[in-house]
Amino acid sequence: MEKEVSVVEALKGFMSEMRDWETAFRDEQMSLIDADKDTSDCDKKYEPELKRILTKFSVSDERSWARLVDLGCGSPPTYDPERDVISKPVQEGKNYTVVVEQMARLKAVYKFVLKNTENGWLIVRKETKNGDKWKKAAL
Repeated sequence: MEKEVSVVEALKGFMSEMRDWETAFRDEQMSLIDADKDTSDCDKKYEPELKRILTKFSVSDERSWARLVDLGCGSPPTYDPERDVISKPVQEGKNYTVVVEQMARLKAVYKFVLKNTENGWLIVRKETKNGDKWKKAAL
């Protein structure tokens, strides 16, 4: 039970920091767009913070970290641990899987796989449910 709580807390930490990052990034982007100004400096400003979050909460992987190539943001934000439904972790070997149901936007269903490392629980991958299949997705 203690491991399950740690897994959920790690995932909630990721979701919270991503929500805050995406909200701040979107707000600044929209303010620049509304003022008919270039947004490239905004991208440069927010990219290092996104990389810090990904480094803190996940294992480096080209597909998982693809968001660094194309900084995406939306309203409402993709992740929100207070809004979304987070299922009980399921152990699969040494890893844990947690399904998260998004309660806004497209109401997507995500599956996160986390593993215990010397740096705590880290996200190994995220998958999005498409019909009855899971497809690997960027964080």
